[in-house]
Amino acid sequence: MSKVAVIGNTARAIGAVCASDLTLSGHEVRYTVFPEQKDQLPAVRKAGGFTVEGDAKHLISKKTGFARLDKVCDTTAEALKDVEAVLIEVDIHQLEEKFSAMMPEFARGAVVHVQSHGYWPAARLTPLLRKAGREDVLVTEAPAPTHAARIDGTVVTPKGLRKGIRIATVPASRSDEALAVLKPLFPDFAAASSVLQTGLENLNLIVHPAMVLPNIGAMERAKLDGRKFGFYQEGVVPAAGVLGDALDAERKRVCEAYGVAHTPMAKAIEQYYGFRSDTFYEAMQNPVYKSFPRSTPTSGASGNRWICPTPSCRACSLPIRPASRCRCTARSRRSSACCSASIHGIAGRHLRTWTSRAPRRR
Repeated sequence: MSKVAVIGNTARAIGAVCASDLTLSGHEVRYTVFPEQKDQLPAVRKAGGFTVEGDAKHLISKKTGFARLDKVCDTTAEALKDVEAVLIEVDIHQLEEKFSAMMPEFARGAVVHVQSHGYWPAARLTPLLRKAGREDVLVTEAPAPTHAARIDGTVVTPKGLRKGIRIATVPASRSDEALAVLKPLFPDFAAASSVLQTGLENLNLIVHPAMVLPNIGAMERAKLDGRKFGFYQEGVVPAAGVLGDALDAERKRVCEAYGVAHTPMAKAIEQYYGFRSDTFYEAMQNPVYKSFPRSTPTSGASGNRWICPTPSCRACSLPIRPASRCRCTARSRRSSACCSASIHGIAGRHLRTWTSRAPRRR
């Protein structure tokens, strides 16, 4: 049995489903959320945990029912005390801010797994730990979160359990240290070659643009009509398949250029969900994606999220912000813009650091 802290729970409900599943697996789980999510805590504290409904095949424990948490905590410091395994679910744009606030609170030797769809969290957070003198703490990342779920109050419904997930650390030589802590929680975890592999296997970088661009008109019409749009239902069209296959072919060339193994989109979907297909269009029709709820499109003149005029980082897809407002150190030579991670200059500045060997934790 492991002591685990689960920190945060967004609309994706990954924090809640992980806390529930690990509790049902017999682990001692402490749970809390970030301040902006604090309205969730009273109901969880009153219930003492979460009620898990649905198909148990989407859970590591293979159990449903009531998951009584070891402790529902008011603060991250309370949840993190003397805990070696930490799972974080946070808006990826707030990652550095939230993580920095917790750095003094991590137990010595803690392993922190960020439940995100890639976006280079280990590469982004490890320099912060080094600067703070906390190299005893190890951050891991993966191309995707372990679970997919929905939540209604304190009722959690799992919708998917991804298999064959590979994790990475910075440097890559420390992955075995992380696996020693995480595999008792996630037996299917294995080591990726480096964060280059986990970052480039982020399927969102292929799925989202391929799905959005052919559907912009349909999404705007749904918004104007006040309707929700089924991104993984009516948005799965042949044109998206053509674009998705083209993007995946380009990703393959990028992987080859950096000596990273490329997992084709259809193969990745089969690995994660057991759904066999040959093309992007077919892969998008997997039952896990189909189960995702419809949502209100955010494209259009107000708050345009689909057609975004703001330049984005090629490595992590985060918006490039003015240097005066950005805390990162990757600065473009052509302008005052910078971003959290940059594919430019990886070989010269990051590649050796990401893949090299380093002393084990003291």
